[in-house]
Amino acid sequence: MTLNLLAQQLVNAIALGSIYAMIAVGLALVYGVLRILHVAQAGLYSAGAFIGLFLYQKTGSFPVSLIVAMVIAGILGVAIERFIYRPMLTRPRIVALIASIGLMICFSDIFRIIAGPNQLPFEMPSLRGGYEIGSVVISKIDAAILIGTAVIFILLWIVLQKTKLGFAIRAAAQDIETTEVMGINVGRSVSWIFFISSAIAAFGGIMVGVLYNAVYPDMGDMIAYKGLALIVIGGFGSLSGTVLASFLLAIAETILTTYTAVPLSREGVAMLFLVLLILLRPQGLLGRA
Repeated sequence: MTLNLLAQQLVNAIALGSIYAMIAVGLALVYGVLRILHVAQAGLYSAGAFIGLFLYQKTGSFPVSLIVAMVIAGILGVAIERFIYRPMLTRPRIVALIASIGLMICFSDIFRIIAGPNQLPFEMPSLRGGYEIGSVVISKIDAAILIGTAVIFILLWIVLQKTKLGFAIRAAAQDIETTEVMGINVGRSVSWIFFISSAIAAFGGIMVGVLYNAVYPDMGDMIAYKGLALIVIGGFGSLSGTVLASFLLAIAETILTTYTAVPLSREGVAMLFLVLLILLRPQGLLGRA
């Protein structure tokens, strides 16, 4: 192992962690308020990739395609909350979880029917190549992912900490009933949570599509499992814990699969990481005991 190679792998791991954080933060936001495991978030991740690819083919403008796809995914997320989850809130949470899993499967089948079962290329010539910093090479797409993630998280922090909407979301996360009694429109706050989380997931889906030059119907399946693992590892409902878990998992996957002979895939490493943490710290990294 050389320091140069290690530095390169750490850069790759941070970019990978940013992708994980895109899906996991949305799951943590939803769970923090509604206590629902929003597995269908993975379907919106895939939807963002397909919509972004379609718009790019039509417009030729990646920034326009990215923004419009995020907005459309956000609207889809609001519709899911309003017409699927909201009528189920009075029922056991397992009902919403089953509905969410079914919705994720429906998304995959819809994409398969519309776009076919094969991978579609998402070629972005302007994001090919990279920047050489010393002995480390940062690809343009990795740089775009890192910058985009930083901008999104900064904006998310501002919304949650400095706005009335953020106050309403944080209040609802503490106690929905009390928040409603105080006259805060919880329904509108929840709709905004789904819009924001779905738009963030779409950003992740589009960037992954460009990164691997591939968009396909079930691209969100494995990210759904990892997203659930990450909100458990980070601590249910803890945004900071989820982000920390995303980067730690990406680093663990990268290091273990690169420098050890562990006969596990990246997905196997993630599940092993989850099991070990549950045994050692059931409340998660930053969760409360």
